[in-house]
Amino acid sequence: MRGEVRVVRAVIITGYGVKVGVKKGYLVIKDGNGSREVPLSEVEQVILTTSGISITSRALRLLTDYGVDVVVLDSRGFPVSRLYHPYISRTVDVRRAQYMAYFTDLGIELVRSIAYAKVMNQAKYLLGLARSVKDPELKEVAYGIEDLGNELLTLSKKHISQFRKEVMGIEARAARSYWSALATVIPKDVGFEGRDQDGTDQFNIALNYGYGLLYSECWKALVLAGLDPYAGFLHTDRSGKPTLVFDFVEMFRVVAVDSLLVRLFRSGWRCSVSNGLLEHKSRLEIIKYFMENLDKRFKVCSYDSPSQTLRQWVKGVARDLARSLLNSKVFSGPIFRW
Repeated sequence: MRGEVRVVRAVIITGYGVKVGVKKGYLVIKDGNGSREVPLSEVEQVILTTSGISITSRALRLLTDYGVDVVVLDSRGFPVSRLYHPYISRTVDVRRAQYMAYFTDLGIELVRSIAYAKVMNQAKYLLGLARSVKDPELKEVAYGIEDLGNELLTLSKKHISQFRKEVMGIEARAARSYWSALATVIPKDVGFEGRDQDGTDQFNIALNYGYGLLYSECWKALVLAGLDPYAGFLHTDRSGKPTLVFDFVEMFRVVAVDSLLVRLFRSGWRCSVSNGLLEHKSRLEIIKYFMENLDKRFKVCSYDSPSQTLRQWVKGVARDLARSLLNSKVFSGPIFRW
C-alpha cells in the first residue's frame, strides 16, 4: 500500500491522509487504498516522513510502552521530533562525566579523535574507490587527505575553543579535497560539482536526506548509551541543537551515506526532485537503501574484532564513547575498511 513500507524492524510511513492507530497489539496503518496491520512486538522504530499523517494518542502511548522509537522527519530527512520512554536511561553518571570532560584534556582528545576518524574514513574510502575505478589521481588525493588526518595528531593541546578552530580548519581542507574527488566519479548528468547543503542537484539533495536519516540513527544510539545528545565537543553548543549527534555523525557519514549514494548514482539510480526537495517516492527509496546498508557487515581498521553490521557499529561506538567518558579514557573512533 502507498502509505507504508516495512523495512527490517522499522516501519516507514508516508503520504497525505494516512492514519495510524493500534488494535489488539497491532499497529494499524490506513490510507485510501486500504489498511495494513503490523504486530507491535515486531516493531523497533516508526518513522513518519510527511506532514499529512495522523496518529492517535493511544498509539503513541502503546508504542512507548513497547519501547518503540517514534521519529518525525522534516522534508530534508532531519529528525525534528522523537518519542521514547522517559526511563530509557535512568543513570546520570555518564552524563555528568560527559559535561565534566568538556573542561579537561579528555574533551580536547575527543575533538581530535572524532575529526581524525572522519578524515581518515574519507581517505580510506577514496583509496578503495580508486582501486575500483582504477584512477591513480584519486589515490593521490586520498594520500593527501591521510596526511591531513595525521596532521590532526600533531596539534598541541590548548583551550578547547581554540583547539576546535584548528581542528575544523584541517577538517575543512580535507573536505574540499574529498568532495572535489567524488565529483569526478559521479555521472555528469547528475550535475554534482561539490558539496553544498543548499545545492539543487540530485546528489546534494540526496545527501541531505541521507544525513538526516543518519542523525536519527545516531541520536537513538547516543540516548541508549546514556549520553546527552545536546552536549557536544567538536561542534559549538547552540540552543536546541543536538551537537553531540552532530559530532557522532561525522564518524559515519562516509560509510552510511556517501558511499551508498555514490554506488547508487553510479549504478544508474536517480531521484525525483520537486522545488528543491525529494519527492515522496524517492524519500522512501533512500530510506529503504539506507536501512539495508545499516544491516550490511563492515570491518574496521582500528578494532580487533570480527565484522559487524553498521547498525551494530553505531550502537557499539556510542557505548564505547560513554565508557571512555565514564572512565576518563581516550576514545578512538572507527575507521572502516574498503
